[in-house]
Amino acid sequence: MATPGFAQNTDTDSQASAPQAEEPRPADQIVVTGFRRAYADALNIKRESDQITDSISSDGLGRFPDLNVGEAIQRIPGVQINREADSRNATISLRGLPGSFARTTLNGGGFADPILGSATNTSSTPLGAFNSDIFSSITVIKSPSAANLAGGLSGNVDLKIAPALGRKQGGWVKASYEYNDLGDLGSPAFSAGYNAHITDNFAVFGVVAWKDEKFRRDSMSVNSWANKLGSIQVGNQAVPASNPTYQALMAQYPGGVYYPTQVRQFVRLNKGHLLTGAGGYEWQATDTLKFGATGFYTERNLDQGTNHLLYIDTSAGNNGTGALSATSAVAHFTSLGTPYVVQTPTGPRAYINQFTAENLQTYDSIRSEPAKQKTWAINPTIEFKDDQWRVTAQGTISRAQVLANQIELDIIQNPYRNLGSAGLNGITASVYTGGTSLQNAVFVLNTPNASHIPAGGYPLASPANQATQAGAQMPGVAAATLGDRFGVTGTNGQSWNALDAVQLDIERSFAGSFLSGFQVGMRYENNEYTSIGSRNTSIGAVTANVTPAMSLANPYVNDFFGGTAGGYTSNWRSMDVNQVLGAITPVVLTTRPSQYANGLPPQFAMGQQYGVFLTPYGLVNNYWDPNYWNNNFTNTKKVMSAYAMAKFDGDLFGIHVRGNAGVRYEATTQKIDALDCRNCLAGLSLLPLPINHSMSTRTYKQSYDYWLPSAMFAADLAKNLVFRGAYYQTYVRPQPRDNVPTTTMQIPDPAVLGTPTYNVIIGATNLSPYTSDSYDLSLEWYNRPGGAFAIAVYQKDIQGYVGPITDRRVLCPANGIYNGIDFGLGALQDDGTNCNIVGSNPGARVQASGVTNQKPMRVRGVEVSVQQNLDFLPGFLKYLGGAANYTYTDIDGKDAQGNPITLPSVAKHNINLIGYYETKLFGVRVVFNHRGKYDLAAGNSFVGDARTVKARSQLDASASLNIMKNFSISVDAFNLTNATRSEYENDPMLPRRIDYDGRTYTLTIRSNF
Repeated sequence: MATPGFAQNTDTDSQASAPQAEEPRPADQIVVTGFRRAYADALNIKRESDQITDSISSDGLGRFPDLNVGEAIQRIPGVQINREADSRNATISLRGLPGSFARTTLNGGGFADPILGSATNTSSTPLGAFNSDIFSSITVIKSPSAANLAGGLSGNVDLKIAPALGRKQGGWVKASYEYNDLGDLGSPAFSAGYNAHITDNFAVFGVVAWKDEKFRRDSMSVNSWANKLGSIQVGNQAVPASNPTYQALMAQYPGGVYYPTQVRQFVRLNKGHLLTGAGGYEWQATDTLKFGATGFYTERNLDQGTNHLLYIDTSAGNNGTGALSATSAVAHFTSLGTPYVVQTPTGPRAYINQFTAENLQTYDSIRSEPAKQKTWAINPTIEFKDDQWRVTAQGTISRAQVLANQIELDIIQNPYRNLGSAGLNGITASVYTGGTSLQNAVFVLNTPNASHIPAGGYPLASPANQATQAGAQMPGVAAATLGDRFGVTGTNGQSWNALDAVQLDIERSFAGSFLSGFQVGMRYENNEYTSIGSRNTSIGAVTANVTPAMSLANPYVNDFFGGTAGGYTSNWRSMDVNQVLGAITPVVLTTRPSQYANGLPPQFAMGQQYGVFLTPYGLVNNYWDPNYWNNNFTNTKKVMSAYAMAKFDGDLFGIHVRGNAGVRYEATTQKIDALDCRNCLAGLSLLPLPINHSMSTRTYKQSYDYWLPSAMFAADLAKNLVFRGAYYQTYVRPQPRDNVPTTTMQIPDPAVLGTPTYNVIIGATNLSPYTSDSYDLSLEWYNRPGGAFAIAVYQKDIQGYVGPITDRRVLCPANGIYNGIDFGLGALQDDGTNCNIVGSNPGARVQASGVTNQKPMRVRGVEVSVQQNLDFLPGFLKYLGGAANYTYTDIDGKDAQGNPITLPSVAKHNINLIGYYETKLFGVRVVFNHRGKYDLAAGNSFVGDARTVKARSQLDASASLNIMKNFSISVDAFNLTNATRSEYENDPMLPRRIDYDGRTYTLTIRSNF
């Protein structure tokens, strides 16, 4: 159960010890069990600690009564769960900072995180990849001491697995069934554990948990709002000067006329399993010597994940002819709704959120998206302990793998297809974005071809400038002209993470002295992260084998959005992905083979055949795509650390004070082996040999070290009043994939008219970790047994967050070289507006971009919490209890352009309300969470984003019944409020996305023996 913002001792023994036995109670006093006992135990431990931490622990039934570990942790003040991922990854934001600022540990030690990464600096440990049954408790350390592992700027999340000798003799079995009302999906789960004390000094334990994963998320979205002033017209297209609708709009709205360029409806089905286990032994060899080992394994394999999307596309077509634009001879509006108008510096701006149109381009996008998150660790330990000394040696061997593949098959209907005598192809659409909520939206598409696939299939190969779409012949025109098209694409990613470490801790205790102990330690860690990426193409795919018979009715049409959507398209198609792949592969590469640079490391190849790299689906890899050359690298870090820490416990000016002060030193050497893509040209790379490109590997090395002082205290101002304070310095390294190390240059395509522009992306190989100075204060009043009020305030002064490079001396270096990276274009000249090439290719320009460490920022927060059991009340009211907490976060800082910084996935306000009623026979718990609005990340920087997630409230409930002494049954219900997740752009009237998850129910039976 979540406890308020109190603290926990850094001493390992005090953390693991059980609460002291309670005094005998009168016969009419409540027996403390279940929810109530979990709260009381946590308070007893925290009150005696000197760090500022929060914890959750399993209840009296040996379970976390939440959907997953992340859902449980969000009950803690300062923790917010992120629901952006469609697969319940359960990442968290901690104390006003995104999840990548925290470090997750196991029993205080490191392990290999199953993280693939993202381009948003928000990737963090997916807590949904762990079954909570293996953990005894989870602690969020908000004020790390010198003895804690560095790497958590916002804090450390410590997953605890109790050691064998600390467990009771016996076992348990549990069976449960999860029901998701969206899609009527059921998922069984089973787990069991046993602890055997073979002798008084030797014990072993094992826990295994298996869960079938099967749940859905339905969504509707507006991909963008685009300015179409000069293109918005109604009726058959005409030149702007003669179109009255255009003329009227241009005069009335000089600030622009915007409309949705693409709207989507889609269903993500997550299907697979979660297997988690833990085990270990402990042997107290002598009174002072103990050996032990603990290990865990978890694998979340959603290998049957799919995503079905339907697009109504108003922005693009075959060579632009499917766009609603002034130059389109086919696609056009048939009516416009009343615009939503906002004032801008350039005049009124109109947003058209309702229209009808005809001859549009449509997509049925069917995607297989298997995903896997796997990690395991083994931690052997040796401990010597007597009355004065404690010496502990611990090793770590840990490995992790993440897989996120995607094969995307797109059925694309071209606007020019089968035009009749009236210039119409029969495709019509009605679009309304629903005002402030996409739940009221109408996305209705009508098309005369029931299968959406032309009778003759797609016999035309991908054109030279289009790697992803093969085509059908346009009716009545030359065979080389594409009509309807079939897309084959998708991004594939994998990572391997290996962590090996050894740590030694030595502590000397002093009895009867204000200096109660002195602790030193050292640690060596080797971490190697390997990233692999590829991009599927349709090159060589035998798309002529795709037939209308392969088009299937979408299985989710009848219950889309749980029947609550305002209006959606029911003529929505699907395909059997495996059947289609079997038809279009093996690829035929005789007409347009690809050429790759020699000497690339083997980890950069997804498979080699016929001289080309093939993706995991047997398709030709789009090696000039950023998903290839950005995401193929190896990052190796060697970290040597040491610390010294003094502990104190005694009276100071008549006040009992305890705490610690110390310093930690960490030195890191880093080596990155990455691809460099020079002269990468998307268009020409598809032409027959020779291909104008150059790709090679480059090695980057970096070293840095930090001294990290810390000090913290807990003062007993009165019998039940504790005042705490902490100061500490710490840092966190960016995740490897969050800041791409690859430097790339794309050369201009000669077929494109205008000034040739070379696009250079500067690799982020020399970014420093984020660092901070943190200050914490808290005041706690333990007003009665099992009750407390607390308030905590904190401030973090952060240096080195990552944002875009804006220094023109870096983006346009005079000699064409930055940080040892040669753009390969010779001398450059900055005229104040453009970066011009003055060497080998005069008249051409350079457009460079990248990320770097930027200006400091400050994060402040307040956490208020209360916890009470009401056993002093008369009669049946004495079984009541509850907790509540509120968190406020404020971010102060400006980016390089002077704009206020907005960190992603951090809400200013967060509230938890928890109430329970519990007797010896049964218990009921109700939990309410409210998270305020927050912004999403923008690219590789923390400079805010136009998209904002609306405030969201959710109500959960749990009930348990002790049928007999060793047998219980429980029911849990999640999202009883049927809350959705919604995004908008700048203004709620400009919705961008809404996600519908529905309600989830779980029935669990458990027996102890």
